[in-house]
This record gives sequence, structure tokens and C-alpha cells, in this order.
Amino acid sequence: MKGNMRKFLGGVFCFCVLLLVGCGCSMTNEKAHMTVAVTDSFGQEIHLSVPPKRVVVLTSTLAEMYHAVGGEMTGVAYLPGRVYPDYITHTEYVGVPYALDVEKLVAMKPDIVLGMNALHSRFVPVLKQNGIPFLLFDIARYEDMKKSLQIMATVADKKEKGKQLIAEMDRHMEETEKKYKRPGMTYAAIHGTGQGLFLEVKGSIVCDVADRLGLSDVFGELSMKDIGDKPSFSIEELAMRNLDVIFLTTMVHRGQEEDIFKKNLMTQPAWQTMKAVKNGRVYLLPQKFFLSGPGIDYPKALEYMAEKITEK
Repeated sequence: MKGNMRKFLGGVFCFCVLLLVGCGCSMTNEKAHMTVAVTDSFGQEIHLSVPPKRVVVLTSTLAEMYHAVGGEMTGVAYLPGRVYPDYITHTEYVGVPYALDVEKLVAMKPDIVLGMNALHSRFVPVLKQNGIPFLLFDIARYEDMKKSLQIMATVADKKEKGKQLIAEMDRHMEETEKKYKRPGMTYAAIHGTGQGLFLEVKGSIVCDVADRLGLSDVFGELSMKDIGDKPSFSIEELAMRNLDVIFLTTMVHRGQEEDIFKKNLMTQPAWQTMKAVKNGRVYLLPQKFFLSGPGIDYPKALEYMAEKITEK
């Protein structure tokens, strides 16, 4: 009798254990396959199971952002010849951000592709044709970058980590703005390319950072939305604005940046007449902060410019 009772109790115990394990697996699977609606920077909404297993990110900056909120990637597009952290180099290489290996990307069958609108909108037809979900971001302005981080945190199923990261960045930004703000100081930002010189205007990284420091853009009436990305200008018109600071940006290869401006700008007679030039307030801004977007390094970009405009 006692033996039968022990067998009965043992059977009940095993049944309960199996039941609990089964419930646990069911809950885990339910969480692993939770579907959320995600909207990117341009209003496109997709429904996605989070966290996705196969994530391909199309720039190193976006990869840094996704990693910062706890996301894991299977493929990244980045520029060769530069030093990147292991979480980028240990993934599948899918080409450079502006020239993707589309065949390899499609073959990977990603659950989601994260890209930048300015660089990757032209790949949208291929992604749609192959049924690959994608999200495109604009991260030039700080507020846009924060929204992109929130979206990525949702994709990675790490919303709380995203909130903490943004709160820390906000604190850093506010401290820098309070310490270095220079209202009334005027500036212009010039972008140099092999085709010529253009203005950085409202909506660009440079102008967003400068505006946060209280600087006044002498071409503030212009913006990217109403005249295109980067309008041209004349050296004489720039000289007439009597500005305090000139910022220079370019995307040419490192080591060749100054040559672009020497050829098309600094040899012009009107250049030496400008107040900013006479006072030594012409600053070539680093590409890592002011080219395609500093991402989670936005506070460092703000601090860099702040220290430049206040140096003696």
C-alpha cells in the first residue's frame, strides 16, 4: 500500500513538473513571437515579431545605435579600412553603406533591415520585391536621432534600456548647452565637395548642433526642405554677412579635407576680408560627428563644437 502511494505521489509530482515546464515554454514562446507595430522616421508602419533574429544594419552609426539599446545584428554595411568594434566586424559584411552587396543582403533573408533614408531609399524596391521588411531613419537632428533610438529599442524589445540611454544623453546635452551657450554669435557652415562648395542649412547636423549652442545662422532663412539638400552661394555674399564663425564640413577622403577648401575658398580675395578668418575662427569639423550623423555620440559632437567656439 505504501509503495503504491509513493508511486502515485511520484507520478503526481512528475506531472506537476511537466506542467510547469510546459507553461514556462509557452510563456517564453509567446514573448519570443510577440508582434509589435513599428513606425519609422517617415511614417512607414510595419508589423514585426520582436526581437527579430536576423537583423541587417546598413551603416556603422546605425549599428552603434542598435547595439547601444541591446540589439544584436547578423549583418552590417561599413567602410573597410577603419577600426570597428567586434559586434560590427563579427557579423556578415554586406558592402559599404552607399554601395550595398544587394545579392548577399537578399540571400541572408533578414527579418528586418535598418537603413538611412538619404542613402538607402533607392534600395526600397528591391527589398519590397523580395518581401524583406525595412525601416529607414533620419538622424541628422538630435530629436530625430532620439526618435530613431526609441524605434530601435522597440525592435530589440529593450524599451527600458532605450529610455535610460536617452535620459543620459539628454542630461549630457543640457549640461553642455548650459555651460557653453553663446547667444548672438553668428556663423555659416560650408560643405566642400569635388564639384564645389555648398551651404549647410537648417535641418543639417552642423546647424542643429550650432543652434543648440545659441549661435545664429546668417543663412537661417534657408532650409533643406525648401531648396534641396545643400544650396550654392558666392564668396562675396558670404563676406557681406560679417559672420563671427565659419564651420567647414566635407566627405572627401581623410587627409584631403583642407585641399578642397584651399582650392575653392581660401585662395579667393574676399576670403581674407572676413571677420571670422581674421580672428582665426574657421573650424574644419570632424567627419565622425558631422557627416552622416553622430548617433549616440551626439553629446560629443555638441561638446566638440562648444569647445571650439569658446577657445581663446
